[in-house]
Amino acid sequence: MKPHRTVIVCTTPRSGSTLLCALLASSGTGGRPESWYRAEDRAEYEADWGVPSGDASAFLAAAIKAGSDDSGTFGIRLQAPSLSPVLAELRGIFGALPDRELLQEALGPCTFIHIRREDDVAQAVSRLKAEVSQVWHMDGTETAPQGEAVYDAERLDQFRAEAAEGNTAWEAWFAANGIAPSRVVYEQFVADPPSQVRTLLVQAGLPPHPDRLISAPNRKMADAASAAWALRYRQDRGLEPMTEGANAL
Repeated sequence: MKPHRTVIVCTTPRSGSTLLCALLASSGTGGRPESWYRAEDRAEYEADWGVPSGDASAFLAAAIKAGSDDSGTFGIRLQAPSLSPVLAELRGIFGALPDRELLQEALGPCTFIHIRREDDVAQAVSRLKAEVSQVWHMDGTETAPQGEAVYDAERLDQFRAEAAEGNTAWEAWFAANGIAPSRVVYEQFVADPPSQVRTLLVQAGLPPHPDRLISAPNRKMADAASAAWALRYRQDRGLEPMTEGANAL
């Protein structure tokens, strides 16, 4: 069943999108955005939802059910590399439509939110630590770390490049499809996340319920080691230091 409307969070890894998605979910009108089409989680979702492997229509219906709130809004987070596979899967269901029309056919009217991080060094450090530990957020549901990262300038180079490529890909796709997304800059967003989310929803015509507290249990993950690695990397690569507050998560 097609949702009444959809909020699509467009992002790259470790941009602050987890906090954004949690706050949207708490609003009661922003859907329940998760990375429903993340390839690494596909088999787990199929098992949890009782969806036969490879049944694209059944998977879409189950994702919409899981990601929709009581207001009828569906929420989904997409990393840049996931966009093309998702569109290809939807075309297998709805036919060869242009991207924006395809999403509307599958998901109803869509609101796009693009969140990015200006400090790509802090973003890369956060990703390195998460990739090794497999702890991607701290909200009371996280598991024990699977490993402890060590400073690795080459991997930080790689993660910075991937973030840049992802943001460039999103901008090109927005331009090609006539999409003007709502834009969230992480370093500004963390100054007052609930207020920023409320503003986003009002602008999208999805004002939160007046009795809803927009909040999330997510805790800060960056620590002294994160700051030290970022400083070391900037010195190694001859980069200018960032202003205070860039390493909030």
